[in-house]
Amino acid sequence: MKQLQNKTAVITGGNSGIGLATVKALKDRGAKVLFTGRNPETVAAAAKETGTIGVASDQSDLKQIEHLVKRTSQELGKVDILFINAGTLKIIPFEQVTEEIYDDYISINQKGFYFTLQKFLPILNDNAAVFLMSGSGTKTSTFLGSSLKFQAASAVNSMVRTLTLELAPRGIRINAILPAAVETDVYKHAGFPEEAIPQIYETIVAGVPLKRVGKAEEVANLVAFLASDEASYINGVEYIIDGGLARKAVF
Repeated sequence: MKQLQNKTAVITGGNSGIGLATVKALKDRGAKVLFTGRNPETVAAAAKETGTIGVASDQSDLKQIEHLVKRTSQELGKVDILFINAGTLKIIPFEQVTEEIYDDYISINQKGFYFTLQKFLPILNDNAAVFLMSGSGTKTSTFLGSSLKFQAASAVNSMVRTLTLELAPRGIRINAILPAAVETDVYKHAGFPEEAIPQIYETIVAGVPLKRVGKAEEVANLVAFLASDEASYINGVEYIIDGGLARKAVF
């Protein structure tokens, strides 16, 4: 019997990168999977590729979140696994952050996480597994232009710490996923010139003790394990998956 046979799963931002790798990993282990993305064409292509259910949805919009919950209820009934992964990356100097940029970023990467989980609570099964993509990688290192990124990530990590207690009466487990130095299209989507991206990864690799970047599938495998009954006592943890980057000496 497959590890996640008869389980239902929802993954936001599942049309690319770590989200798409997780869609495939959960389906391969027997789960029935529904995922979201903001681009209808990309969502449709990923749904066809994976044989899963794709729904175009913007997680910064509460009305769309509510529609997603209704659609999920129709397609899956109750949900056993919820991976709130949809997010964006914006690297911008602190002094250049406008109110509009701030509100847009926080709406997607913080408010969207909070209300997606809140709206899904009524259709989560007792003993469900919830994961929040922190996107912060290490919890201590920062870099220039990352004030928005780490502010939102810190808020997501805080949600895990507080909601561990609030969700426990229903047996719902919640953990944070903190990847770093993982190769995805995130820098491309963030607007970095394509020719500059290889140099970015070279710089990253120089700081990783394992001397390589991670793969989206490696993060997906972590989520798949934590979603299984084999991890039924793991709760309220912030999982750093970065090849040891967090332990790299800074001097």
